[in-house]
Amino acid sequence: MTIFDEMADLVEHHYVLEADAARYAGLLRQHSAELAALVPDRNAVNARLHQLIPDRHLSLRAATVQAPAPRPPAAGIAGVQRRLDGIAVVTISPYLDDADRAEPCIDAMCALVAGAERLVIDLRACGGGDTDTIAMIHGWLLGAEPVLLGWFEHRHRPTIDYLSRPRTIAYDGPVDILTSHRTFSGGEDLAYVLQANGRARVIGERTGGGAHPVERFTLAEGLICQIPVARSVIARTGGNWEGVGVTPDLPCPADEALQVAGAAG
Repeated sequence: MTIFDEMADLVEHHYVLEADAARYAGLLRQHSAELAALVPDRNAVNARLHQLIPDRHLSLRAATVQAPAPRPPAAGIAGVQRRLDGIAVVTISPYLDDADRAEPCIDAMCALVAGAERLVIDLRACGGGDTDTIAMIHGWLLGAEPVLLGWFEHRHRPTIDYLSRPRTIAYDGPVDILTSHRTFSGGEDLAYVLQANGRARVIGERTGGGAHPVERFTLAEGLICQIPVARSVIARTGGNWEGVGVTPDLPCPADEALQVAGAAG
C-alpha cells in the first residue's frame, strides 16, 4: 500500500463532488505504484495527477516540518502605482495572505488608491489567497454594506455564506482586472465575482479554472495532500469557474493586457 492508496481513501470520503469522488479514488488506486515511483519529485507527481484527474487543486505537498515558507511581502499586495494619467495599478502576487496579516495592507492600499480616475488590478501572477482577504477587496469595491457574494457547499457540513467585507475607504470608480492563464483560485474569485456583479471589466487571458476551496490532510512520509472539499456557488450566476476559467471581456495576450486596458479607456 502506498501513500496514494491512503490519498484515494481521503478523496473518496472528502472530495467535493460526490459523483466524481469514487471515480477519482479509483484512478488513484489504479495508478498508485506509478505515482509512488515519482516521489520525491512532487512536481512530477502533481503533473501526472492532473493528467489523471482534471482538478488542479488536488495535489501532493510537503508537510512543513522546519521553517515555514516565506510569507508574501505586504501580504500579497506586491505594488501600488499612481500614474500621471489618473490610473492606479494594484499588483497582487503571488497570493493574498491570511486576513489578520493582510488587513492593514489592504487598508493602506485603499488609502493610496483613493481618488484615482480608474483602477487596474493586476492578477496575472496571482495564484490564489485567503477567502476572508479576498472578501475585503470585494467589500472595497462593492459598497458600504455587506453583499452576499455566494456560498460554499460541503458534502458533510452545512453550507457557509460568502459575504463581502466593506472597507472604511471605498472605491467607486471604473475597474479593470488583468488576467493570465496563471491566474488561479482566489485570483479567479476576484475576477469572476466582480465581473458577474458588473463591477469590473476583465482583460487578458482565460484563467486556470480552480474554484473549489481546499483542506489539507496528513499522509505518511512527511507529505500532505490538498483536497477540494467544497463547491463555490456565486450568487449572480448560480455557478463558478471550475474547470473553465474566467472568460475575459477583452481577450488579449497577458503581456499586452495593461496596454490594452490603457488604450480601451
